[in-house]
Amino acid sequence: MGQPGMQQPGTGQPGMPGAAPNNPYAQAQDALKTGKGIVKIGQYALIGFGALAIIWGIYWLISGVIIGALSTLFTGAILIAVALFEYPKFTGMMNQATNMVDGLAAKSQLAQTGIPATASVVNLQQTGRMINYQPEVAITLQVTHPNTGAQYPVQTTSVVQQIHMPRVQPGSQVPVRISQMNPNEVALAL
Repeated sequence: MGQPGMQQPGTGQPGMPGAAPNNPYAQAQDALKTGKGIVKIGQYALIGFGALAIIWGIYWLISGVIIGALSTLFTGAILIAVALFEYPKFTGMMNQATNMVDGLAAKSQLAQTGIPATASVVNLQQTGRMINYQPEVAITLQVTHPNTGAQYPVQTTSVVQQIHMPRVQPGSQVPVRISQMNPNEVALAL
């Protein structure tokens, strides 16, 4: 399941990174969970209003008011179409945000609890994504395992503070933390 003392973000369950009091990752997960609920309520509300508009449009049609009926039926159909075809995109974005926060929480936990080691920066490229105004980078490292002395390449992504960017240029030696479970899982420890 995970290491003792670790918690899943937003759940308070032992065994995963996250949910300590005042943990920003747990707070972000809770906000995302609330946001998902609000998106779902909005989707149901649009379907309900769309259905009411269609019923009202049918009433107008039966009453003989063609223009009112057509505009109301059209509005109802649009509301339902948006709820069924566009709102799931918002849910997908919320899931992506949740996965990103989970990944950041796991990297943060690894950077604090992993096995200390050193690595040589082989390649560095910014991904184009900024997190809290700090660049996310895709980095290739040549890691030296402290227990075995084995050297192996690892590719990872990490958020690096602007002030630390000169420290992670190709050819630089950087401190890293290695997962005890998977030595290919590495986090920068700057």
